[in-house]
This record gives sequence, C-alpha cells and structure tokens, in this order.
Amino acid sequence: MASDRPDPADFLEMAQRALRQFFGDQRGDDSPADPFTGRSGARPVREPSPQEQRENLTFALATRAVEALEDVALNVAAIRQRLERLDAEGTGAPSSAEGDGAAAPEG
Repeated sequence: MASDRPDPADFLEMAQRALRQFFGDQRGDDSPADPFTGRSGARPVREPSPQEQRENLTFALATRAVEALEDVALNVAAIRQRLERLDAEGTGAPSSAEGDGAAAPEG
C-alpha cells in the first residue's frame, strides 16, 4: 500500500535532531569519550553540576516523549491498516449485524 505519510523512523530521527538543536551542543572539549560510562582514557570522572543534571534529565525525558509519540504513531498506522482491510473485506458481503436483521423479531 503506497502512502505519502512519513516513515516513523524518519520522524524519530527528525525529532532527536530537533532536540539536539534545541539544547545545543553543550559538551565542550572536556566531554567524556564514552557517553555510556562517562569515562575517558586518563581523565577522572567529575559529577555533573545540578544545572547539567537538570539538562540531562530534561533531554532524557524529551527523548522518551518522542519515543512514546513514535509508538503512538505506529499503533495508529496499524489500526488504520486493520480498518482499511476490514473495509476492503466488508465491501463484498454484508456484515453479520446488518444481514441478520430478520432473524431477531422486533416486539
């Protein structure tokens, strides 16, 4: 099925890029080489300042929000596909709710 909608993965990349631009490149030359452990070759690890912690938490929260939006977009796309399939299947034969009107007498 052809669609002119953006790919959810592209959406996530664009959102992360926008977040990086919004927060700016706040790491200088003293940033750790390994972003996962915070450790570099010979330099000791320093505790981030409260402002840096706040910024890191804000960025993490915004990233989680973007991921949640991506999940919602994927769920909406899946629901839309199911509805389109049901509509395509339903055009050939009447649904049981419409076709069985004579089976239940009114009274």
